[in-house]
Formats: sequence, C-alpha cells, structure tokens
Amino acid sequence: MKKIVFTADDLGLDEATNLAIERGHREGALTAACLMLGQPGTQHGVGVARRNPQLQIGWHFHACDSQPLTRARWPWGRSAGLAGLAIFFLPSARALVRREIRCQWEQYQTTGLPCAFINGHHHLHIHPVLAREMRAVVPRSFNGWIRSFNVQPFPPGGLGVLRLVRRPARAWLRCWHEVRHSDTLWGVDRLFAMQAEEVARALAGLPAGLHEFLFHPRGGPADADLRALLALRHHSELVRLRAAGHS
Repeated sequence: MKKIVFTADDLGLDEATNLAIERGHREGALTAACLMLGQPGTQHGVGVARRNPQLQIGWHFHACDSQPLTRARWPWGRSAGLAGLAIFFLPSARALVRREIRCQWEQYQTTGLPCAFINGHHHLHIHPVLAREMRAVVPRSFNGWIRSFNVQPFPPGGLGVLRLVRRPARAWLRCWHEVRHSDTLWGVDRLFAMQAEEVARALAGLPAGLHEFLFHPRGGPADADLRALLALRHHSELVRLRAAGHS
C-alpha cells in the first residue's frame, strides 16, 4: 500500500505560521503538521489542530532555534550544529536535553491531541543521543511512526553532505526499531522553496510505502511552500490515492 504524507513543520512557532498551515490543510494538500511545545504560538496551534480533526498531528521535538521549556534560552543559541556537538560531548548538555525531552513530551500529552508521528526541529531526532533519550520517554505502546532520514533529492538539486548522513542516521534510529519509519523523505533540499511540479513528478514514480513530503508554510506573498500545497490539492495522483483509501 502507498501512503503519502504532506507534512508542515513548526506548528506552534507563531500565529502566522499556524494560519498558513491551516490554510495549507483546508485549501491545499497538507495532511499533517508537527507541533512545537512552549513556543509563542503553541496554544494557538493547538486550537488549529482541534478545529481541523482531519489534520494529523505529531510531536516536533526542538533543542535549538526555539524557546526551551526548562530554561530561558539554549546555551548553544540557534545552531543545530553546536547543539549536536554539545549534546554529544558534554554531560551537562545531555542532562539538559534529557529534562527538556521529558518536559516537552509531558506538555504534548496535556494537549489531549493524539500523536500520529515524531520528528525533530532541524532533524535533531536523528542525533544518536537524542534518539535514545526520546525513545526512553515515549511509551512502548506508541503506535505512530517516526521520520526517517532517507532523504530523496529533487533533480536537478543535490543533497551534498546530507547524503553522508543518510546511512548513519538509519543506525542512530535503530532504538526505534519496533516503530514504523517513513520510507522516504522529500523536501530537505527545497527548504522554503517547494515546487508543485517537482512534487507531482516525484509522486508519479513512488512505490508502495510511507512517503513524507516536508513543507514549511509561513504565510505572505513569498511563501513558496504554501503556493505548492494549494496547487497540489487536486493533483490526479493524490485524488486517486484518496479514492482508493491509500493516502
């Protein structure tokens, strides 16, 4: 069976992002959104999720470029690279993110929203330490899926260093072996620049499996990801999959 998921990251970041995500779902092809806890727009984002019950919601763990729940700011600031290094080498950093993971997961539970999937802001859920710590917090009864890092390029774009991460990422996520992983991930090389035509071509050749397409709607006239979602609403492959109950 083929399942296509069009996911928007960063639900809860701010109200403008939330409203763009809601429009992408109501007027476009968006089927899922990742909720960030403890952000300026989190409560508004929860409201968006509740009034759109067909929009699947997942936990978007964050450890950089965000507002932590357990302290005033991240010691490494916005940098995912510095966060990854600190968490790997410093016991104090590992203790910090261990507390943060637990707090974020507990806050997600208070929303009352089902958790359909799990991933990380800036893909930090594939970090070997964070993957293990997140797995320790999420109950074994979790029956959703986790975002893999089997990143696929949109031609003629290239993935550069991301190609080197794909294989070790699979090893780092082995602690989630009993949880379903997405089979492919699309859009990492098109950050804030998704194109409906490229997505449509990719859809045509996909085999059976769970395939995730990643979007970052933000609103405004320059929002390429929202434009792509609106354009894809009536794409023939998506319509066919919905009719067959596969999407």
